[in-house]
Amino acid sequence: MSWKRLVLLLFVCYVAYLLYLPVPENINQSFMFRSGMALSKFCQHLGLLSQIFAPGVTNVITVYRGVFGFLTHYVLPSGDIYAPDVNLERTTFDGVKVHVYTPPGVREGELLPGFVYLYGGGFALSDVDHFDGLTRQISKELNAVVVSVEYRKTPEYTFPIPHEDSLKATKWFLKNAGRYGVDAKRVAIGGDSAGGYLSATVTQAIQDDSNISNIKLQVLIYPWLQIVDLQTPSHQNYRHIFGSNGIVSLESISLLAAMFIYGEEATQTQVQAFMTNNHTSEEFKNSAFYQSRMSHSIVPDKYRTGSFYTEPSDRYPNSGIGHKIWSESKQLFLDQRMSPLFREDLSDLPPMYIVTVEYDSLRDDGIIYAKLLEQAGVDVTWRHYEDAFHGVVWVGPGVIFDEGTKILDEMYAFVRDRL
Repeated sequence: MSWKRLVLLLFVCYVAYLLYLPVPENINQSFMFRSGMALSKFCQHLGLLSQIFAPGVTNVITVYRGVFGFLTHYVLPSGDIYAPDVNLERTTFDGVKVHVYTPPGVREGELLPGFVYLYGGGFALSDVDHFDGLTRQISKELNAVVVSVEYRKTPEYTFPIPHEDSLKATKWFLKNAGRYGVDAKRVAIGGDSAGGYLSATVTQAIQDDSNISNIKLQVLIYPWLQIVDLQTPSHQNYRHIFGSNGIVSLESISLLAAMFIYGEEATQTQVQAFMTNNHTSEEFKNSAFYQSRMSHSIVPDKYRTGSFYTEPSDRYPNSGIGHKIWSESKQLFLDQRMSPLFREDLSDLPPMYIVTVEYDSLRDDGIIYAKLLEQAGVDVTWRHYEDAFHGVVWVGPGVIFDEGTKILDEMYAFVRDRL
């Protein structure tokens, strides 16, 4: 066998290995889903390989950014193919870079609703260009002025910088809505994944500011809302089905959580502490407050059945690194800007539309927040999609999932009625 044939054989075997993973039968467009998971696995491999030359757990983020950036700018068509008649303005709001989208056919003097969109990516990945297709579509479908915020990301910038950037841009927009022909009393905020987290924390912060108009509606799409428990039923279920594959695997979420706090100084030891829930104290986890906000019993029974699920232990792992993380970062974990589920009074928040999907390690974050707000008397509309997975709503040029289209269409219909 010649060396060329050997290289080709090894390449084919590697691609087959990347594509080999279980795909639940009820996921439509399984090849597209499998390809996305394979791309994530490939980035993880490149990240591990890069550590040979430049040690550091954050290398994989550099790889992800490089691959996604290459695909966005050089492979996939531009996002404006979805709404070419929507006008895009690149500007800054209070020093924060934003994209402002204005729908076509606006009549002079007409006040439109506004929508602030905060994109997902684990606080580390993606950008406003990556979500250009989706934000253009939101503007056209809702006939609204959409502001997509380019907040600074980890590992270069840690908590609370992403929140503060998002809050500054949103406040500026609310105070200056008239400049863009927007009714400040008809502004919604929304986002997916980490963007859902930012939407929740920004909404809470604006609610506490009496000098500014409140958000009228919050839209959270499979949000990531906490990092104190990475062994929820949905985390366990995701690991049972997909193992360590995917961008919301336990390994990935633990790395992103550690980077959110420690940035470029994050270590593998800290990541391991998050993976084993060894980053918060036993006393805290057994406290009445924690149980009222994070108990697995808040999640409906049907999501806690099956051989994959293990009830939380009465005791938790303890180690030197775990004690160090908790002692140094306790106030961060309890800060509602990091843990919106821990806000003392949830009753004064605006109505919420929240989407969760079955194949998502973060599913229970959304379910718990929805249940807590319902208990507090907030108007909550919760939609769960059994056949969908994390990332399904991304409107990427050339990459559209049928289930994602369904989720967005139902969201658009709801938001139109509310704004």
